[in-house]
Amino acid sequence: MDAGIGVTTKRWAVLAALIFTAPVAAQDLPTDQLERHADVVRQDMVLKSTMGNGPAHRNDRARRATPQQVAACSNKARFRSEYGVNHPKVRKLYDLCRSISR
Repeated sequence: MDAGIGVTTKRWAVLAALIFTAPVAAQDLPTDQLERHADVVRQDMVLKSTMGNGPAHRNDRARRATPQQVAACSNKARFRSEYGVNHPKVRKLYDLCRSISR
């Protein structure tokens, strides 16, 4: 009779150990993944705020265009036909005009 009680107790102990440790072990992986995902999202937000990719920042740059920049951008087609598309100064002018939304 004592042997039957010992086996039953061991079975309950093993069953209890499985029941209580399984949820704890199963939570490690998703929690780690969620923490890593949160880190990626946080880094992305910092990067975007640093670079100023939002539409509000683009509008700020457009408002800060000087009259000389606006005049140069209005003549970019003439410069392109005069110097060619691959000229370094023409490329720089197009980059400038793109940066001030012109």
